[in-house]
Amino acid sequence: MAKIPSTTPRQIQLRGVREAGLDGIDVNIPLRRLVGLSGAAGAGAQALAQRVLLGESRRRYLLSLTPFERERIGGIGKQAKVDGIEGLPPAQPLPAPPGDSTVASGLHLRGDLVRVVRRCAQMLCAECGGACAAFHEQDIWQLAQQLFATESLLVVAPMVLEVSALAGVLGELERAGFRRLRIGQQVVRLDAIEKGMDLLTDGALQVVVDRLSLSGRTQSRMGEAVRTARAIGAGRTLLVADSDVAWVDSRLACIDCGARMAEPDWNVVVHGECSDSVCINDVSAAAFLSELRLGQLRELTQAVEPTGPDREGSRLRRAAIICEELQLCHLPLWRRLVDLSHAEQLLIGIAAARITGLTGILHVVLSPPSAVDDDSRLLVWSGLRSLVDEGASVVILDSDPGVANHVDVVLEIGSPTPMDSSLQGKGMTPAGREAEQLVIEAPGKDEVPTPEHRIVIPLGRLVAITGPKGSGKTQLLRLIRRAGSTGAGRVRAPAVRRVVDAAEAKKGMLLADRLGVHRALARVFADGVVARDLNFGVDHFLLEKPGGRCSNCEGQGLVRHELDFVEDIEVPCARCGGQRFGEEVLSSTAHGVTIAEAYAMTVFEARMHFGRERKVRDILHAAEQGGLGARRLDTLLQNLDDVERVLVSLARHQTTIHTGDLILFDRPLAGCDDSARVSVTNGLHRLVAAGASVIVTDATASLDADATVELSGS
Repeated sequence: MAKIPSTTPRQIQLRGVREAGLDGIDVNIPLRRLVGLSGAAGAGAQALAQRVLLGESRRRYLLSLTPFERERIGGIGKQAKVDGIEGLPPAQPLPAPPGDSTVASGLHLRGDLVRVVRRCAQMLCAECGGACAAFHEQDIWQLAQQLFATESLLVVAPMVLEVSALAGVLGELERAGFRRLRIGQQVVRLDAIEKGMDLLTDGALQVVVDRLSLSGRTQSRMGEAVRTARAIGAGRTLLVADSDVAWVDSRLACIDCGARMAEPDWNVVVHGECSDSVCINDVSAAAFLSELRLGQLRELTQAVEPTGPDREGSRLRRAAIICEELQLCHLPLWRRLVDLSHAEQLLIGIAAARITGLTGILHVVLSPPSAVDDDSRLLVWSGLRSLVDEGASVVILDSDPGVANHVDVVLEIGSPTPMDSSLQGKGMTPAGREAEQLVIEAPGKDEVPTPEHRIVIPLGRLVAITGPKGSGKTQLLRLIRRAGSTGAGRVRAPAVRRVVDAAEAKKGMLLADRLGVHRALARVFADGVVARDLNFGVDHFLLEKPGGRCSNCEGQGLVRHELDFVEDIEVPCARCGGQRFGEEVLSSTAHGVTIAEAYAMTVFEARMHFGRERKVRDILHAAEQGGLGARRLDTLLQNLDDVERVLVSLARHQTTIHTGDLILFDRPLAGCDDSARVSVTNGLHRLVAAGASVIVTDATASLDADATVELSGS
């Protein structure tokens, strides 16, 4: 590997980082290394990764735009709370948000697929079934040698014209030096044409441009003859020998009959949504491409290899090699990324970064590798190590102690937040509860094939779904979620009153909204003297409804501007100054503060301030039990650590749970350190103690669950 120039920064130097409560710490992150970023829930590791590394990299890109472009998109966003940053390279999240992307677009292969398929696909004539092609001049000589061997042949220019124009055209041809026509199967001299003879063959006047034999000395002569024929015949040329004929048009046409064909939409063809007139390797392109898998990319590129090295083919071959290394060959190219497992999405992100081959990039891994099964974890670490060896830098956000065995450096950020450890795992299910069951039947003919077999899950317990990547853990939760409490399709759940997806949260939601304390606070403010005088109801103090919220930012406090090539940016609302509510609503107070001031309190401060309001107190007490006491109520959920978002969900459902509820969690222990693992596990058991059933996915089989259901791999 090439030696790094002395002018290249060796590390990222962060001075005075004050994001998410960090007390002005200094952090040095080495580049071209595998770096683990660790920290307890709420310690600031995720804020450092997202708002400093990724956020500042994006902001610096926006600074490179012209002032007009920056003004058009509303500015460059809020600067991270940091005194200084040096050596920060372009950074991108790994994996990128899936959105509506497919495996092919996620790997940046769509354009290459279109170009390679266009080169190797074979069009068939709709009239005679013959092969269709468009020929460059340099390709015609090779075709003639293949078809006609050592025969002599004619180069003919077909002219489509009206019978009334024949006399004038013949005179012009004779003056230009052309002496022969092909009429039917015969070659006739112009001076031998008899009166009344039909000169058109297949509706065209076929002018013989040249007669030559196939030898190395006549190759340039054929090229000149083809150019002349195409000038006369509007791009059409016919090669005639004793054994056969061949049309070699400049546009797509049948080689056998000369019928012109329309160029297909290759973006549609690569999806396998085309007619049988397009073939690849003698197989219908629709059948070949609709279920094309990553493991078949080599087969697809074989058709372009003999023509010499090409960028598209080499990228696809490199993609095939990388996908084989990461054991992704089974994935169809057109499957949506959101339908893949967590491990598959992470591996696709690594493969995409390696296929792109950009050096000097900082990849920030926000999906913790510790959340995947053992086999997939080894593949993830191997892929991340390859990225570093190929010239990139990688920062992994994962607080699991096992990360230290795979990375070059572990950076511990912040100090652990006190967690509630008063509950110790099992034994919390109320005694004497009737053992009910949730049943997922085996898939039918046209149903989702995962999980593959009939599964029985006990209710009233904490149940962990384990298994390797691709075994259907996340798909199992989706089946249950779609079935709901009434059961549908393969799912039977007669004892379930309500199915709750613990991860369900709207974009832009605040901590107060997610905890459910926003409505309790709104009722407190609506009961105030000023609010009653102004006829302000509960809705005036809610951000989810118009009325009291700022009409400019719709209660967000920020105005979002969407960008095409980088993440969206947000700027403070100029009308409300970030307070989210209108001026009239802010004139009303409760317990001596406005609603905006209440939202600016931490969970601990709000519980103490509104301690006489039982509903508010109970919700905030549950949040404190999960270690969220230092978080402000107006904190956006996306600004919380992944572990904190799990703790928020646990706190919310702890106060709203009822017997018969079924709570679904996907990977709740992802990225947890030991302290957070205890807090999450205790929160899950508290839900069971309140009468709920809880089903979680756990690829590592490390959760202290009441029961375990293991799925087999594909």
